[in-house]
Amino acid sequence: MSESTIPKLFKNACEKYWDKQVAIRKKYLGIWENYTWKDFYENVKYFSLGLIDLGMEPGDRIIMIGDNEPEWVFSEFAVFCGRSIATGAFQDSLPKEIEFLLNQAQCKFAVVEDQEQVDKLLEIKDTCQNLKKVIYWDKKGLRYYDDPILIFFRDVQEIGRQFELSHPNLFEQNIEKTRENDPVFIAYTSGTTGLPKGAMLSSKNFISQIRTYNNASQLRKGDNLFSFFPLAMSADLVYVTLPAMEAGAIVNFPEEPETVEEDQREIGVAKMLAIPRWMETQVSKIQVKIEDAGILKRLMYRLLLPIGYKMAHFKISKVEPSVFWKVLYSISDLLLLRYLRDWLGLSKMRSLFLGGAAASKELFYYLLALGIDVRNVYGLSETGIISCHEKGDIDPETGGKIVPGMEVKITSDGEALARSSQNMLGYYNNPDAMKKTIDNDGWLHTGDAGFFDENSHLIIIDRVSELMTLENGIVFSPMYIENKLKFSPYVRDAVITGHHKPFIGSLISIDFPNVSHWAETHRIPFTTFTDLSQKEAVYGMIKQEVLKVNSRLPEDQRIKRFALLPKELDADDGELTRSRKLRRGYVVNLYDNFVQALYGDKPEHVAESDVKYRDGRIAKVKTLVKIVSLEGRQGNGVCN
Repeated sequence: MSESTIPKLFKNACEKYWDKQVAIRKKYLGIWENYTWKDFYENVKYFSLGLIDLGMEPGDRIIMIGDNEPEWVFSEFAVFCGRSIATGAFQDSLPKEIEFLLNQAQCKFAVVEDQEQVDKLLEIKDTCQNLKKVIYWDKKGLRYYDDPILIFFRDVQEIGRQFELSHPNLFEQNIEKTRENDPVFIAYTSGTTGLPKGAMLSSKNFISQIRTYNNASQLRKGDNLFSFFPLAMSADLVYVTLPAMEAGAIVNFPEEPETVEEDQREIGVAKMLAIPRWMETQVSKIQVKIEDAGILKRLMYRLLLPIGYKMAHFKISKVEPSVFWKVLYSISDLLLLRYLRDWLGLSKMRSLFLGGAAASKELFYYLLALGIDVRNVYGLSETGIISCHEKGDIDPETGGKIVPGMEVKITSDGEALARSSQNMLGYYNNPDAMKKTIDNDGWLHTGDAGFFDENSHLIIIDRVSELMTLENGIVFSPMYIENKLKFSPYVRDAVITGHHKPFIGSLISIDFPNVSHWAETHRIPFTTFTDLSQKEAVYGMIKQEVLKVNSRLPEDQRIKRFALLPKELDADDGELTRSRKLRRGYVVNLYDNFVQALYGDKPEHVAESDVKYRDGRIAKVKTLVKIVSLEGRQGNGVCN
């Protein structure tokens, strides 16, 4: 790759393919609408010039908020090409969260999707002194809004067309002035342990990452990629948009967030990065549907899927299967596996990368059993891709080998440190956090505990700060157990406890759609999430799921007691990050009375919680929560 900056890569790709090839597809009202590379270039060019005429200067920060849509990418690249810095917020962010990002990054412009996002910006505009304009691309519901801070996306592009008449070649000149070490994107961290921090990433960072990814994925011209990763994260740039430019692939956008699965199946994606939580949800739906299927289909599933697992074992062990197993697998694939891949939208998938969070061994094996080339990738916003599975060298327990150009070492206390040209430039407007993260020798402290195995694969255990120690001195990873629990189709989220306690406990949030379907099938009446979660039969069913997990854990790391939370964990309540990562410290403090009940001597606990109604009223709600013991144990408490 000869291009040294993102704008130069963009310009070269557009000139190379121009109107000969589709660059972007977006589904509108059930029909796929195509944008050629020429369309892509012109949309970016005129929006960039329009922003400049409105006052955007090199180095300014511009935020985007909305669903995965072409206009977001047009805006993003317009900012890059204008030598400014892009950032993003999740579309479901609350006004106070957006306010924090706007002020922390000192954003001059906000480019948003629709009325919902406009309303959030209008609510907080008076406390965001740097904000000059709010640009929206979906006009629905905004006809009678007359605030002078608002302007329509297409109107900005028209301003850009007029601006070009008096400033010819300015757009191209700006692209030529871009330098590889200039910051282009601020990627905000998840904020699992505090306020999000804005990692400043340069063109050099991204170019290095996409070179690594393209070497691993072997993208081809015309391949279909799917943009469903939240665009506020840098992952979409690394795994979708920029690789597509380098390879001449096509970026496809879903019609709506609710149609992602259907649209993905229709497109037939060639390569993809997926968050394990999202894949677990898809696999859970298969498991639930199989339970509802007829006896013949269930029998076929239970007979043929183990053949896929056997082949998965061969691949991981690097053993060539016999002709017998190859024939059996072909039959299994013909009758079952290909249909499951198609249902997942992975029928044309050549490589599926799992990243963004730790993937459970169970999920990895399941996808591999379906015949999918699945690989783990480990990285951070601050430094990009650190390790990745190479083709033919996979292990569900590891993050793969260290990628070329990356150095990794393990400290005496087990923390993984990384150093490379991919490292961020720093945290925007947060020098103290920067000093704590990157030391004087350039080593970035990942905060993750890990080690290398005998095959030079990096194994990440958990966050250093979240490893737990039982009273007897046994150290364990709560995330490892939680991931095993979440592979169950009936478990949405899990919180493992046990630090300085006599045994391991768990608070579990049920997967409401799947559990409610299970309840209906078993003729169990219920009204609300809370009512369903506390049903005796549901506790019995979840108990069996926990026992399955325990059977795959060492004796001293098994769950001894659990309770079902009477509500879902929610990002709006601060219990999860916007990328659905557990904010463990916050949740444990919030549900401290539940945790204490797990280690008490009573089989029930009366939980009190505040419920806020739409009219602003707050009511106290009491729920009787059961505490279930799975086996005899030492210390206080009862055994059921």
